[in-house]
Amino acid sequence: MLLAVAAGDGHATFSLTAVLIGMALLLANGAFVAAEISLLAARRTRFEEAAEGGDRRARRALAAHRELSVTFSGAQLGITMCSLGLGAVAEPAVQALLIDLLATTPVPAGVIPVLSLAVALSLVVFLHMVVGEMAPKNLAIAAPERVALRLIGPFAGFVLLFRPLILFLNWLANLLVRAVRVTPVDERQLVHTPDELALALAESEDLGTIAPQDARMLDAALRLAAIDAEAAMTPRVDLAAVPDTASVGDVLDLAADTGHTRIPVYHEDLDHIVGIVHVKDALIRDEDDRARLTVTDLLRPIEAVPESRDLEHLLYDMLEQSSHAVVVVDEFGGTAGLITLEDVLEELVGEIADEFDAEQEPRRTPERSWVVPGTMRRDEVERLTGIVLAGDGDAETVSGYLVEQLGRLLEVGDVVTTADGWRLTVRSLEGRRAGEIEVHAPPVVEKGATSTSD
Repeated sequence: MLLAVAAGDGHATFSLTAVLIGMALLLANGAFVAAEISLLAARRTRFEEAAEGGDRRARRALAAHRELSVTFSGAQLGITMCSLGLGAVAEPAVQALLIDLLATTPVPAGVIPVLSLAVALSLVVFLHMVVGEMAPKNLAIAAPERVALRLIGPFAGFVLLFRPLILFLNWLANLLVRAVRVTPVDERQLVHTPDELALALAESEDLGTIAPQDARMLDAALRLAAIDAEAAMTPRVDLAAVPDTASVGDVLDLAADTGHTRIPVYHEDLDHIVGIVHVKDALIRDEDDRARLTVTDLLRPIEAVPESRDLEHLLYDMLEQSSHAVVVVDEFGGTAGLITLEDVLEELVGEIADEFDAEQEPRRTPERSWVVPGTMRRDEVERLTGIVLAGDGDAETVSGYLVEQLGRLLEVGDVVTTADGWRLTVRSLEGRRAGEIEVHAPPVVEKGATSTSD
């Protein structure tokens, strides 16, 4: 308060000097805020890339990342020191200048001290919030890496100078943290769950930083671990297989009818698949060999996996073993289906169709409806159309979902309506399951539409 009670020209000069000191403290406060926020918001990988290129500032930023608890404590110490200094120097100085200014106006002398205090306090608080806090924060969020690299030199010097005090204060703070049964950490954790990465991908796609096709493939890769073999396999009822007593000619005939190049071979029934025959092994034989050989002479081994095996690990296993197909076994040890390498890759890149594939792809029809195969998985239908197939059942396919909802086998014309107005209609059957299902979206209610009339 000595600055506020000085008099004459010396009084004004001293107050002006104090105001300049206050402005410097204000800028320093903003620098500490910007350093703290930029180090928190910056991507560590950017610093690592720059550090590998020899950037010393990036190395200092990485060092700050490795002890964020100390780094942020140093920033808070700097902010506190600047704020205290600003209140001790700037506010009295501004008040003194306002008193001199108001003394030359018709304002009553008794009102001047109160008015000057209110205006000075309001002005200092306003500048502290906007210039010392909000503006640096917004700047650091907008360009975190650039701001961090610009400020890391002086900021690291400040932390080094006051390191003993910062460590002591940080130790006291950690005691309080442990008192509430939370373990303090010194380094920012940069790991993310697949769901968090999927959200980041969706945001990046919306902002245009990742191409839609790249985003879909990356999202599919993240979801691969959440899809089990049962969801991607060719089910047992659709398997084209031959017994181990079949001839090579039988294999070629079946391959010609189905377009499949790998034919499972079973002993007595499909629950005992003993191997697989590749059509190429039969085609390279001359006619005499084909006439006398059986499928057991061309048999290749085939691995078995449980229905619950996730596709991420299954893909790794198949690549490791150079296997193009595996048998999927249910909980009772019977054959549930067959899954090929192509089935797994289709989960990543979408349907891989060739000239032998049946034309049974989902298609869009007018008036916000889709026709999908009954064997399409529920999650795929949801991503395609936006419908939410809620329910507690275990059905993987949309056909199975309808069976669970109706509690009986399906018939052509069966309709199931969801709680939010989506309608699913069975258009055809393939055996006891749905062949094609029409998914019709609820009507769109236009904004602002009313049913009242004058």
